Amino acid sequence: MKKITKQYKVSEDQTALAMGSGDLDVLATPALVAMMENCAKILLAPELSSVQTSVGYKMDLKHLVPTAVGSTVKVDAEILEVDGKKISYSIKAFDDDQVIGEAVHQRVIVETAAFLKKLK
Repeated sequence: MKKITKQYKVSEDQTALAMGSGDLDVLATPALVAMMENCAKILLAPELSSVQTSVGYKMDLKHLVPTAVGSTVKVDAEILEVDGKKISYSIKAFDDDQVIGEAVHQRVIVETAAFLKKLK
């Protein structure tokens, strides 16, 4: 299946302390989730029409070890399965050669205009 690797630099505003998800100046779990979702979204984007986008649906994540500000996080995303409009991914994140996070993620392909009509 299709794969992609992206790199992200951990910034001060992505720490658990800054994001409010914890008390330490290390990569916040919500920031790791965003990196992983971004990588998955980019991998799928070339397959979508100009009126489509994909939205995150589900994430089963293990955030395994802390990562310091200034570190480079490498994220590998691979499409595991396509079931109609539901796409399943395996995603791993690394700091150097150490795995810092693993996830199974699902995205759903939607028509942008129809999706936005659901806003109230």
